[in-house]
Amino acid sequence: MGCISDWSYHVMGVRVLVQELQDLKQFTKFVDSNEKVSVIDFYATWCGPCKALEPIFNALAQRVPEVQFGRVDVDEAQDIAQEYGISAMPTCLFFKGGEKIDKIIGANPPKLVQLIQTHGNVDIANR
Repeated sequence: MGCISDWSYHVMGVRVLVQELQDLKQFTKFVDSNEKVSVIDFYATWCGPCKALEPIFNALAQRVPEVQFGRVDVDEAQDIAQEYGISAMPTCLFFKGGEKIDKIIGANPPKLVQLIQTHGNVDIANR
């Protein structure tokens, strides 16, 4: 029984809000539900690069409210990982209007920032 829950905690003294997506139905609703671009981080709790990317992803979620951010634990939400062919972690997928528009495989913060700026039509540098 999955649901969307808020992950709210502090990173460097800043409140962070990222949606934890737990099943395919809720995932689809999340990426379809908003006019905003959605960035989804597919991760595993045992994955070192995923742990390194997490605080960067959370900081971006805090600084860029024009984009919605979600996370999927591939071990807990195997239906989502299978639907989107996730075979390496971390993988970040970008959606707009429910359609996948881009993908990053591996922890690549500069590329993550670049694609958020491009697809979200925002300038992160001045934030």
